[in-house]
Amino acid sequence: MLISIFFVGSLQAQEVFHYRSPVLREYRGVMPSATYMPIGSPAQIGGSRWVDPMLMVKTNVTELATTTLNAGVEIFSEGRFSVSLPVSYNPWTFNDNKKIKHLAFQPEFRIWFGETFRGSFINVQSFIGLQLHYLYYNTGGINIPFGMFPDPKNTRYQGQGTGGGVTYANQFGLGGRWRGEIGTTLVFSYLWYDSYECKTCGAFKGAGTRRYLGPGKSSLSIIYLSVSYALY
Repeated sequence: MLISIFFVGSLQAQEVFHYRSPVLREYRGVMPSATYMPIGSPAQIGGSRWVDPMLMVKTNVTELATTTLNAGVEIFSEGRFSVSLPVSYNPWTFNDNKKIKHLAFQPEFRIWFGETFRGSFINVQSFIGLQLHYLYYNTGGINIPFGMFPDPKNTRYQGQGTGGGVTYANQFGLGGRWRGEIGTTLVFSYLWYDSYECKTCGAFKGAGTRRYLGPGKSSLSIIYLSVSYALY
């Protein structure tokens, strides 16, 4: 009899909740009371539970491989939407005045699909992103692919560019709060620049513009998931 009263009282003290996130799988559970604490809940840490907004901090390994410093944050809203805010910066000049100096901002609105695979350690989600970008660049002596500039190996181009693009990518779990991301972007950019002789960087060759449609930034990113907490 005492056991029955205790059990009923515990259930009355508990609050049922329903939590859903594009990163964390949908979770239905029971808010712990003073006499009941579920163990191993994926939506709980200590005496708190994860709530929106969530924050990801990340870096693109592909850009790091080209000596480009970069970092970004991604903020989740309710539902299946997020906003990514990456910044990349390359200040280096190499031998023979070769350079891909630039400062780029690429905000992106992301629309997430449902989970495509669930596993103990890997949890993959796909998304498409709508991107805007602005960049200031000073590049030359390096063969930039896809015809972005007329003669990048023998000419230095200094100027600005703006445009937009569409991204498709997948994110997957790496264990704990660590995640990975693989994706690519198709972009349209309008570029305006002054061109110079690459070897001396002193002889002005002329001003020009360029419309580029083609592959943009490819991403192989490492991500750390941070969360906000709600106490109860």
